[in-house]
Amino acid sequence: MQIKRLAIGCVVAMVASSLLASPSAAKNPSVAPSVINGQSGHPWNGASVYLEIDTAGNGSACTGGLWKPQVIVTAAHCMETVSSPIVATSDVTVWPPGANIEAAGPADVQVTSIVADWNNNENGTVRDIAFLTLSAPIGSTPISRLASEREVADLIRSKATLTYIGYGSTVPRNDPIQSFTPIPLWLTQPLTDEFAYDNIESGSFTMLGDGITSTCAGDSGGPLLYEASGEVLLVGPLSGGTGLPCEAEDVTAYDNATTAAAFLNLANQALATVNLPPEALPTPRLALSKPDREYGTKVVKSNINEQGLMTASIRTRLKKGSPIWVEVLTCDDEDCDDWTTISEKKFRVKKKGRVSFTTSVAADQFVYVWDKKNRALVSWLTATD
Repeated sequence: MQIKRLAIGCVVAMVASSLLASPSAAKNPSVAPSVINGQSGHPWNGASVYLEIDTAGNGSACTGGLWKPQVIVTAAHCMETVSSPIVATSDVTVWPPGANIEAAGPADVQVTSIVADWNNNENGTVRDIAFLTLSAPIGSTPISRLASEREVADLIRSKATLTYIGYGSTVPRNDPIQSFTPIPLWLTQPLTDEFAYDNIESGSFTMLGDGITSTCAGDSGGPLLYEASGEVLLVGPLSGGTGLPCEAEDVTAYDNATTAAAFLNLANQALATVNLPPEALPTPRLALSKPDREYGTKVVKSNINEQGLMTASIRTRLKKGSPIWVEVLTCDDEDCDDWTTISEKKFRVKKKGRVSFTTSVAADQFVYVWDKKNRALVSWLTATD
């Protein structure tokens, strides 16, 4: 996977010349950052926060997501320097959420703590997240909650479209003109399932760019959002990307980001600092394995709900009226030579060999469908994801 990740590893060192000229840049419209070909005026603008980091006179800028009125989520590489793992809290200046940084000054708060995890591996997996706590609330946020790891996995598999809002460069990184805007801009990007397994396992996600609109220098740490059932979910902070129009290399445009809910240990440290209750771990969800089919049996549909009620419809080669049995069992040894029956129900085959049934199951149980010759027509294993 070829991921630029906003040149992670050197972004802080190079930031004084390529991201932001100095910590006072927010007062100078010639160096305020934003998204390339993004749009203004998103109703979720209040989720985006402009950050400046000044370490020994070297200025840099990033974006953050206002998760709670006193907690910001951003990229860890924004909070690290060459000489120190994490910058001093006094080195970070925060603007009000969604602010026009040309017209407004910094928020009247101090950063009180920074907890971060940053690891960029050669195999493409990345952990790049930091939680900042503030001395006082800086305003309300449209973010309802963190998207759970399970929800993020579902979004990846469905190639859902996320919304990004941030303060980054409006022109390619190497453009000598360096045109900027002082307000947060937004764009949308679809998730890709090309790296789904690695993403889900490592707590990250990848978006596919179109080569026309993109995040760029200064957008690191900005919030990637998704709306579900009226809630605005913070999926995670942007880490970096590759391809046009930000970078000159003519390669597939990707953006890479970190799943915020995969780092609840850090999130809960931040919440405790500002006397907020911890985020609870989500309830494990039951899932069915791929069916193991025999004797020409076809599975028309099968699913299981959160209460453990399984419903399925299969098509067999049996005649109408033939009996079948649906057995739920658990194995008593590793090879399942011995087992314990939890439940067993009898059903009759309908027209064209169809059978529909429901049964209650729990995690790590098998569901078998048997015919009168004691042949297993199809089976599933239940598990949690």
